[in-house]
Amino acid sequence: MAPIKAGKYEFRPDSLAAIRKKLGIKQAKMAEMLGVPANTLSRWETGATSPDAESLAAVYSTAMDQGVTPDFFQRRRPVAKQAKAPSRLLVMWDFQNLEVQENRVSALNSWVRDEMEKKFPNTSYRRFKAFTHPNQEAASDKLQELGWRVFEDDVDMDEEITNQAKSDCGQEPKDTVLVIITKDGDFKELVNTSKQNGVSIYLITPPQGHSQSLVQAVGSKNCFTLPSI
Repeated sequence: MAPIKAGKYEFRPDSLAAIRKKLGIKQAKMAEMLGVPANTLSRWETGATSPDAESLAAVYSTAMDQGVTPDFFQRRRPVAKQAKAPSRLLVMWDFQNLEVQENRVSALNSWVRDEMEKKFPNTSYRRFKAFTHPNQEAASDKLQELGWRVFEDDVDMDEEITNQAKSDCGQEPKDTVLVIITKDGDFKELVNTSKQNGVSIYLITPPQGHSQSLVQAVGSKNCFTLPSI
């Protein structure tokens, strides 16, 4: 026979201690009255185990004989559903717009990856992309060496970043975190569209000279500031 499903009510372990207090007796005495070992009653009162129907009937009879009405049950508390952590992380560095010197690339790369690990430790799929200009060749080479996918062009790559972000996030938007490294305010439409689709958006900016409107679109709680490395 299939087990009975849990109902709307559950046993209240504290009800036994409440009965004892009203009767003015200790655990050992009540256990003796019920004909059970003291450690059994102790487990009932702590919620480690629950009395069966026969034992509950004995407690009920004992309490009622002394003029105490038991209150054994309470409405079962709903189990809170834990939100699933995103498993996909996409980091887009608008390097044309937020250029750093080649000798700072390694340090900033380490900082970015450390922050991503601390903030999104459960992401198993990770992609780091940098969008550079041909005159940033030394930095581009260093980024590639450090594991970034580098996309290079001599024109503004905002549109390319936007298209790639939409494509990458479109696969599993609600399971994706998109982090944009930029000071450019031209990504507000991308931010708003991605958020509407369920993507979690974060922004990394320099301490000064960044777009306040983009920060507002992302939300200040989801913004990081690059360190002066």
